[in-house]
Amino acid sequence: MPSLTDQRLSPTDVDGLGEAGEPVELLRCDLSELRVRDADLDDVTFTDCTLDGADLTGSRLSGAAFTGGSATNLRLDRCDLTDARFDRVDLSGAVLSGALLTDAEFRGCRMTGLVAEATRGMGCLLLGCNAYGAELPGLVLARRAHTGSRFTEANLAGADLREAVLDGCVLLHTDLSGANLDGADLRGADLGPCTRERLDILSGAILTTAQAVAALQDLTGAVVTD
Repeated sequence: MPSLTDQRLSPTDVDGLGEAGEPVELLRCDLSELRVRDADLDDVTFTDCTLDGADLTGSRLSGAAFTGGSATNLRLDRCDLTDARFDRVDLSGAVLSGALLTDAEFRGCRMTGLVAEATRGMGCLLLGCNAYGAELPGLVLARRAHTGSRFTEANLAGADLREAVLDGCVLLHTDLSGANLDGADLRGADLGPCTRERLDILSGAILTTAQAVAALQDLTGAVVTD
């Protein structure tokens, strides 16, 4: 696999990556504030790279792998991120609106304030991510185990969470209005305080007895004992 190491890349450099004829690895390269739209970056590997403020709108990144590094405020609007992998990347403030996310995976990523509206595809995985305050309306998370992710104050309105497993996830003040939670396993999740409206939203989800009792106490103030 050809590689570029410790280089500041220009738009011309990035445009040329798709012409290499085989996957390219970028190691500790600087792409910050770079503006390259509709680029062919399928299967490119980004290791410990800096992409802060870069604009890759409309680019093809199917099978691309991002490991480490910083990509704050990165624009990935309408990108093809099918099978893309993000591992321990700082994606704070990144924009993925309109992106194709079929089988994309985000592991251990910082996603605070990330915006992913009107995304497309068959669903993605968030594992051990911090999505505090992220805008994720309508995101498809169905039938995947999103273990240990933090969705505090995130917007998951209208999200598809059917049969998703949210073990170790935090849903404190998460907007789940209109979300589909049929068969969603919330037994290991921190649901936060429960209102009547929120209890209606959780209809169809799987809860523990302790969670159900806590919800009853929140709603009525009753003390439940054995």
